[in-house]
Amino acid sequence: MIQTVLGEISEQQLGVCLPHEHIWCDQRLGPRVDLLGTTRSESTYMRLDDFNVMVAELKAFKNAGGHSIIDVTCDGWGRDLDTLSKLSEASEVHIIATAGYYIEPHIPKFVHEWPIEKLADHITKEIEQGVGKSQRRCGVFKSAIHRAKVEGIELKVLKAVAIAQKRTGAVITTHTTGNRRMEIPGGVAGVQQLEILKSEGVDPSRLIVGHVDERPDIDVLSWLADEGCFIQFDVIGKEHFLLDQTRAELLFELIRRGHLNSLLLSQDTSRKRWLRDGGHSGYCYIFENFSHRLKSVGISNPEIEVMMITNPARALSIAS
Repeated sequence: MIQTVLGEISEQQLGVCLPHEHIWCDQRLGPRVDLLGTTRSESTYMRLDDFNVMVAELKAFKNAGGHSIIDVTCDGWGRDLDTLSKLSEASEVHIIATAGYYIEPHIPKFVHEWPIEKLADHITKEIEQGVGKSQRRCGVFKSAIHRAKVEGIELKVLKAVAIAQKRTGAVITTHTTGNRRMEIPGGVAGVQQLEILKSEGVDPSRLIVGHVDERPDIDVLSWLADEGCFIQFDVIGKEHFLLDQTRAELLFELIRRGHLNSLLLSQDTSRKRWLRDGGHSGYCYIFENFSHRLKSVGISNPEIEVMMITNPARALSIAS
């Protein structure tokens, strides 16, 4: 089964899924945004908080052929499962919420104070019992890295997530870059995360390594896939990191190497300017733009369906 904010669904009901997006978030709520290390204008913050706009964006996604979205917003910068539930009801899009924590500037104070076991208990409950008074349940875990090495509070979170993952079976999705993101080749931080998780007893097939398409090293990505991880191209459309044509060519080569069943596609929508309301494609960019690039390099419709339907369903499935 797959856990959404409105309850359990089957793998067959998941349909076309974007596995790394934001639907309701406000980065300004991070307890230590000063650690981001830049002077920011209001418009640069990741912030999506207009209910009517988000209903329209989700309906556009559904009308384009989408069915499900994982909102990877964590506790610490605006996660709101009650609002996600209302958005899901209004749009008829399945939404999966996330337990765990983002990079250090957004990690709540109690995470620093609690021992690892207590933290693991807390996020286990968010998967098994629910969040807050409404007890809406999360369906995935998240762990993030802020620097070129997994250390400090982010290492503590990763170890707590490992404990909770083994208890629940839910998949772990990771953020592998921070404010030094251009200095960290895509996938390299994921190797560190995988090695730590394996040492904690986590099955590699329960790991989605995110943001691998920012500065990708194809041999590292192949290695991660060989280890059994999902590798997620999830900043599609953000060509300041990598040209989409290059992304398409890398995906073709990974498929040629036998890694089709490890690949996931998403966009990491998180700012108002990327929405249809902001003049961009919103959650429809892969449908309206990137899919054509995939086909132009020789990737077939059935292969796209594996990356957007079959693989997300396998990743999200939790044994009943």
